[in-house]
Amino acid sequence: MRTKTLLLTAALSAAGLASSMAQVYSVNAVGYVNVSVPGNNQLIILANPLLGTNQSLSTIIPTAPDGATIFRFDAGVQNYRDAIGYIDGLGWLGTDPDPQLPPGEGFWFQNPGAATTLTFVGEVPQGAASNGTQIAGGNNLSLLGSKVPQTARLGSTGTAGTLEFPAADGDTIFQWDPAIQNYKDTYGYIDGLGWLHATDTDPNGPLVPVGTGFWVQRSGAASAWNRNFSVN
Repeated sequence: MRTKTLLLTAALSAAGLASSMAQVYSVNAVGYVNVSVPGNNQLIILANPLLGTNQSLSTIIPTAPDGATIFRFDAGVQNYRDAIGYIDGLGWLGTDPDPQLPPGEGFWFQNPGAATTLTFVGEVPQGAASNGTQIAGGNNLSLLGSKVPQTARLGSTGTAGTLEFPAADGDTIFQWDPAIQNYKDTYGYIDGLGWLHATDTDPNGPLVPVGTGFWVQRSGAASAWNRNFSVN
């Protein structure tokens, strides 16, 4: 109950208003991504950056620390789905214990044990790709991540060297800092100016580490996040 309250408070705080180390290794179009996650019941926002043989949770994260919990956000109803927990010897348990977890969807991960590393394994998404209509509009929240394994500034459509997020006037980005278990200062997007922040002067907005997620609040219409990505 305390965790669910914390997550709901976090989402509501974002509406009113992830710093992790990761490594990417790739051979041709297949690779793996290591993401460090904190322990002691602390939270981090993750995002699957690779294509597994399928996109089921049991494939994307086949094993996890005993007692680990995943919390997914449903942008359609602006609330959390039922939590999914991992038990040694049993695997993932919940009302939907093996949901689809495709690249592009952000999710909370809570680890009750010691800090550890999660490894995502799969094919690097290449070519034309879309996160679908995951970016909710009408001042609603979406919990997202990059659909490709790339650490870069969020940017905007057509901005080379960024994640080419389809930024729209009035967008707000909220990033969770797992080191302090709180939100960082927000980024706001203004047409003609780019991303604005209290201390970060880069108009391309926040740096998003590979394998991590973030919140976006959009006042305008919902839209897709299209990328054309290739491994050089």
